[in-house]
Amino acid sequence: MYSKVSIDDVEERSIEDIEPGLKSVGYETRPDQMRPSVWEFEEGEQTNHHYHEHQEELYLVLDGRFHVVVGDDKFDLEPEDVLVVEPSAERQLTALETGRLFVVGAPNEPDDAVVVD
Repeated sequence: MYSKVSIDDVEERSIEDIEPGLKSVGYETRPDQMRPSVWEFEEGEQTNHHYHEHQEELYLVLDGRFHVVVGDDKFDLEPEDVLVVEPSAERQLTALETGRLFVVGAPNEPDDAVVVD
């Protein structure tokens, strides 16, 4: 079996205390083992400073540029860059310009993120 959806056809969802827009590709396609999403950022928007209890995350920059902090490391991502972050690593992404990220978390565990103050 398979599931197919166009990102443009997925409605944006609002998540409390999270600025970037979320297009929950996984909600539409219902995979068992992963949580795919597209995050849409305006310049200056950022994710919460967080880590995960179990979920490894893969980030693919679709467009735009992002500043990333993973642990003590700081660097930028550009279109077509791919980043994989282990669950326990603290991370935060900030949009340097309007852009979109394709993010896949695995395993598929809702509410796995732990926000760091």
